[in-house]
Amino acid sequence: MHCNTLTSTIRRAAAPSDFRQAAALLHDYAEWIRAATGLEPFTEQPGFEAELRRLSAEYGGEGAALYVAFDGDLAVGTIAVRRHADGRAELKRMYVRPVARGRGVADRLIRSVITAAADDGCRELWLESLRGVMDPAIRLYERHGFRATDRGLGSLTVDGIVTMARPLGG
Repeated sequence: MHCNTLTSTIRRAAAPSDFRQAAALLHDYAEWIRAATGLEPFTEQPGFEAELRRLSAEYGGEGAALYVAFDGDLAVGTIAVRRHADGRAELKRMYVRPVARGRGVADRLIRSVITAAADDGCRELWLESLRGVMDPAIRLYERHGFRATDRGLGSLTVDGIVTMARPLGG
């Protein structure tokens, strides 16, 4: 039996081991997508596989960040944010291991990205999710102020994709 909340730490990935553990989580995410939807994430998102091979280059510099949640030494969740030239930021790559779900990890990860994007001067944060299998995540995003939008921010074309956004700052 476990507590409802998980005592975890969330930190911006910086060390090579942070990026290795985040890559393992994102491979788990890809496997989960395959099993839950029948979709091939590396086909639907052609840049995803290359991104996994270069996580530190993708998220270790200006304009992008990757956060990892740890329970002790075990990485249990990840989330990324990428700033776009239009002043918006994209929430990407959120995944929490099943053992840590429902225990506050996703809430803390989302708050980390909201804060990072706002601190970077972004005016809006947006994301893409998939109705059906990701309905619990969509409800989580809604609790954090995200609302469905049809402004064409995203690039995914799979049936059931929903684009959500929330304002930042003032």
